[in-house]
Amino acid sequence: MGFDRKDPPPKRQKAVTPAFLRDMYEFAQDKPEWVRHAADLVLGAYFFAMRACEFCLTENPGRTRRLTTANVVFRDEDSQVVDHQDGNLVKKAMFVTVCFVDQKNGTKMEKRSQRRSGDNVLCPVVAWVSIVIRVNSCVPFTESSPVPVCSYFDENEIREVRSAQILQLLRLSCDYHGGGDRYGILPSELGTRSIRSGAAMALALQGGNSDQKIMMLGRWKSTAFLNYIRPQVLEWTGDTSSIMAKTIPFLDVGRHPSVSERQHPSPNKNSVEEFPLFNLHPKGANGLVWTG
Repeated sequence: MGFDRKDPPPKRQKAVTPAFLRDMYEFAQDKPEWVRHAADLVLGAYFFAMRACEFCLTENPGRTRRLTTANVVFRDEDSQVVDHQDGNLVKKAMFVTVCFVDQKNGTKMEKRSQRRSGDNVLCPVVAWVSIVIRVNSCVPFTESSPVPVCSYFDENEIREVRSAQILQLLRLSCDYHGGGDRYGILPSELGTRSIRSGAAMALALQGGNSDQKIMMLGRWKSTAFLNYIRPQVLEWTGDTSSIMAKTIPFLDVGRHPSVSERQHPSPNKNSVEEFPLFNLHPKGANGLVWTG
């Protein structure tokens, strides 16, 4: 415990916000193919609180299996499966389900679903439809050879979006839009975990039963998700103060003083009169001087 006091505070990656994600998407539209694909991947990952190793190529792959197009299923408004090759996939798809085959927490074949948000940019269905269409256009899906969702076609070669490229996109977009003034985020404070953190924050700010929603969406098996919550954001202030102001009265039913203690209470050793912290006298440039 003594070492904890001496260690510097952990450098947590800042959470991305919906405004940031919208700007990032627009920023990517006139860029090379990999940038547009990376932007769609970021949006798709955000709505499922994904780890980078789940949707892109990382330097040191662990046990987590990267998603393939076979792990993404679309359904229409009647909950019927819509084929990836359907020419009206963009219009028909109302729900998207992602299957996480193997994860860091050891759970296999875990599925999560999202429906259309009604937003043309910040929508999980729109993002994943775009991802699947782009991947299938360069590498047609086959049952025997599923294709990673991070695949894209560039210079007559099939490539895969890497985590370093995701990081580059996040930081370049942040810098381009003046991140410190616009989002309160510096480019250097962003990382691939900012996506997962942003998802947790988006739900946490809703209040209510957000804890259960965060754990369910992000597939957390414990309160480890609290590491992704950023208590310094301004949006906490109004909600927290309102709750604290409305807190009902409560009674401490701990140890009660004896009759003798109530009749002859001990002096308060922490009172200002007995232990004055400091005295102020009208001296010095500002008229006050410390004498304690």
